[in-house]
Amino acid sequence: MNQDGENQFLTVEDVAKRFCVDMTTIYRLAQKGKLPAIKIGSQWRFHQSSLKNWIKQQESRRKEFRP
Repeated sequence: MNQDGENQFLTVEDVAKRFCVDMTTIYRLAQKGKLPAIKIGSQWRFHQSSLKNWIKQQESRRKEFRP
């Protein structure tokens, strides 16, 4: 793992806290495939660098649709 934690996996609780949303929202987005995640057994995990890339994609999409 590198020093900045790029290879770190986050839990649903971690992601919910970072995005300031309820854990239920994170579960729902992961289950629908709208948030990059993997399921290990019955638990969801989120790769930190995948989330950063996802955020960048969301931001660029918003810019495309602004008038």
